Amino acid sequence: MTRYLLLLLVATCSASAFAADRKDAEIALAQAETAVQAAERADAGAAAAPDYASARDNLVAARGALERRNWTDSAMNAEKAKADADLAASRARQARAESATAEIDASVQTLRRELARPGV
Repeated sequence: MTRYLLLLLVATCSASAFAADRKDAEIALAQAETAVQAAERADAGAAAAPDYASARDNLVAARGALERRNWTDSAMNAEKAKADADLAASRARQARAESATAEIDASVQTLRRELARPGV
């Protein structure tokens, strides 16, 4: 029963969090635009294309909703865009880290082979 009440409370708070006014929608849109730009700088378009495309699509939807004065939809789409952009940027950083790790592993293997050669 307590779980149900807690879930109901969280759902109610979440719904009220998206009852946005114009200022909230504009702030959310600005944050989303910044996140999408950061993802672009992180090369998320190549490393995390689906997430980056989703972020851009949600950003376009947020702008459209803002133009239609639908503040709640604009804020919600902006939040989705920001989340997708953050995910895309994280995946791009992960891909770069994995690539660097593979390069270091290859170097270590080469050094081990060199050290294992007779006469060294």
